[in-house]
Amino acid sequence: MDIVLGILKKLLHCQRKIRYFLIVFFLPLIAHTQPEQVAVQLLDITNQRDPVINIINLKIDQLWHSGRYEKIFPLFHLVVRLDPEDQEAWATGGWFLIYCIAPMKRFPDNEKIKQKGMEFLKEGLSHNPNSYRLYWELGWIYYISGEFENAIAYLDKAIQYEHPAYVENTRAHALEKLGRIDDAIKQWQEIKKKFPEMRYVAERFILNLQKEKEDVKKNP
Repeated sequence: MDIVLGILKKLLHCQRKIRYFLIVFFLPLIAHTQPEQVAVQLLDITNQRDPVINIINLKIDQLWHSGRYEKIFPLFHLVVRLDPEDQEAWATGGWFLIYCIAPMKRFPDNEKIKQKGMEFLKEGLSHNPNSYRLYWELGWIYYISGEFENAIAYLDKAIQYEHPAYVENTRAHALEKLGRIDDAIKQWQEIKKKFPEMRYVAERFILNLQKEKEDVKKNP
């Protein structure tokens, strides 16, 4: 790796277009080894974070469309070392491991990869604790995995920050799954007040949940 980085430093004295081409060419060779060191080296070489990240994202897109999925995650790892506040990279990197790479593997490797994806998201959350985004991502993963208590724990934190309606929608569904019908109704009532565009959806769910309560009373 040191040899590759040494060559890269020398070549990066070339013209701008050639310099960026070389970064793209060498990234797959170095990013999978020590992303923290690569991040520092790239910044030292270019002294420009955003253009480097743009190039890495371009490479991710190229790898995705060519079906070379195994090479993608190290690049997400590199992006978040360059910019720990890039919540999109944390979210997409975690999603990629859990829903793209893990299903390609057999047990127990698939479970190990899923766990790695969750750990990646939680690491991202430690860098971005004052935003709904990664709380939501973790809450959603727990929700679709049927771990509703864990889902609510993260969704409860997500709603403490500015957030879109679907965060509270998911919380309402999780409460319903747990049999907490009164709490689910209250959540839909909150959604109706806070998000006017969700008014009719909320009213429908409130009506359905109230009917469910009445049916339980009639047929205990």
